[in-house]
Amino acid sequence: MKKIKNILKVSTFVIIGIFSFQFVIGDISFELVKNLDIFTSVMQGLNKNYVDEIQPGSLTKTAIDEMLKSLDPYTEFIPESDMEDYKLMATGQYGGVGALIQNLDSFVVVSEPYEGFPAYNAGLRAGDIILEINGVSVKGKSTQEVSDMLKGTPDTDVEITFKNIFDENIKKVKLTRKEIKLPEVPYYGIVAPHIGYISLSSFTMNCSNTVKDALLKLKENDPNLQGLILDLRNNGGGLLNEAVNIINIFVPKNTEVVSTKGRLPEANRVYKTMQAPVDLEIPLCVLINENSASASEIVAGALQDLDRAVIIGEQSYGKGLVQNIIDLPYNSKLKVTIAKYYIPSGRCIQKIDYSDKTNGVGRQISADEQKIFFTKNKRPVKDAGGILPDIDVKIDSISAFTAALYVGQHIFKFATLYSIKHPTISQPDQFKLSDADYNEFIAYMKDKEIKYSSPLKMELDKLTKLAEDEKKLDLIKDDIELLKKKITLDNQDELLHYKDEITNILTPEIISRYYYQKGRIQYELQNDNFTHKAIEILSNPSQYNNILSVK
Repeated sequence: MKKIKNILKVSTFVIIGIFSFQFVIGDISFELVKNLDIFTSVMQGLNKNYVDEIQPGSLTKTAIDEMLKSLDPYTEFIPESDMEDYKLMATGQYGGVGALIQNLDSFVVVSEPYEGFPAYNAGLRAGDIILEINGVSVKGKSTQEVSDMLKGTPDTDVEITFKNIFDENIKKVKLTRKEIKLPEVPYYGIVAPHIGYISLSSFTMNCSNTVKDALLKLKENDPNLQGLILDLRNNGGGLLNEAVNIINIFVPKNTEVVSTKGRLPEANRVYKTMQAPVDLEIPLCVLINENSASASEIVAGALQDLDRAVIIGEQSYGKGLVQNIIDLPYNSKLKVTIAKYYIPSGRCIQKIDYSDKTNGVGRQISADEQKIFFTKNKRPVKDAGGILPDIDVKIDSISAFTAALYVGQHIFKFATLYSIKHPTISQPDQFKLSDADYNEFIAYMKDKEIKYSSPLKMELDKLTKLAEDEKKLDLIKDDIELLKKKITLDNQDELLHYKDEITNILTPEIISRYYYQKGRIQYELQNDNFTHKAIEILSNPSQYNNILSVK
């Protein structure tokens, strides 16, 4: 994995945090040299003798990918062709047209354009099918393939041919790619009397300043702000320095918040807050779920260990590994795991042990192996399992029928049709789907295929098969038929039966056609169990203090 020289110098860039260092390795092992020689000889042998002409680049990438896959999921090769994706990961920026896309039938469709960027300015909207890019049909291509075609160097042109899913009128526009900066804080605002809310979607460069600015704006808008909710749900992490800087907003300068320990001495580091805090006193709740990972877990875990915040939600992902970026020849890079990180109590929250693999996968650390650590106030916390919240909150489940509507793109399509028929709607926190609107949805679904099988019916089918196998079907056949009639509803009946939960999913999809991601979040917060629990705790100082007190 390392470029062979008598003396190897590697410059690195941290993914979960940023720091650079150089180290020297001498005496390259004979085993490494031998296997590199074998690999080169194999490639030369294939190139010279294989029956068909080989593609050395493709073969080499396959070999590298398979080799790295045997280590852990986070160590990976980044070829030059993927540099825009790497740039997006590290900075939140990329060269492109500024639109989210998704698959729809055999095409790729715009799911949301970013306001103010080329796609939006050219008139592309959610529900527009991309037919061609620069004259090349994209039918049957994946979202990744289409994304790669749309991305490119800023100030270069790209021609898009498209039509709406409910309009056969084909349009063609030429766009000039721009530097697209995704919002790290898609929404912040006051969600209850004197309770602020900040949503952080990723830990990209300078996101800590964005969070700080959002907090200062909230305090300016409400001088009596008495609590803050920091939402890290579905935040997969990013740069370690930014995590440290966000913690720094709420804890004193010179506080140790995370350390890293690896095989190389240079990977061993202690991170302390470097700046004066913004607010040491404001009560703080942090929301996490199973998709909160890496830098999100550092922020949540450090604030938990320091008893600075109440953590609310679900057990987090459990990624306690640190990656660096190493420059390779030909503008490629290697993202390599170089250390584990440890939060203030001394625990590492890595859930999977990749040093002990069985059948090619890591071993999940069992509950019996987890160790007890203690927060600043001597509250017990565990390692090796992600961050366990102080207050558990579970997401509301939805029925298989409603899930089938969503997966089948019926929600997406109707929201698009609704936006065509209704040029404007009220503000996100005021919009309600009326009974007439829902009846319109029922009428729309009348001739649509819903790929759905009731879980109750599937279990009844299993019972029927079991009774048949046991030669007892005749004894219960009438009962089974009666049950089948009682649990079988046609699609129209199902739409009425699940009206409330379908409305809760359909409404934000419609709102996103007018107010985009910000409007969707603003609406969903009104019915969000996680946020409601945080508001309850922040509105009750004695409850908040009791959770964080010495046990």
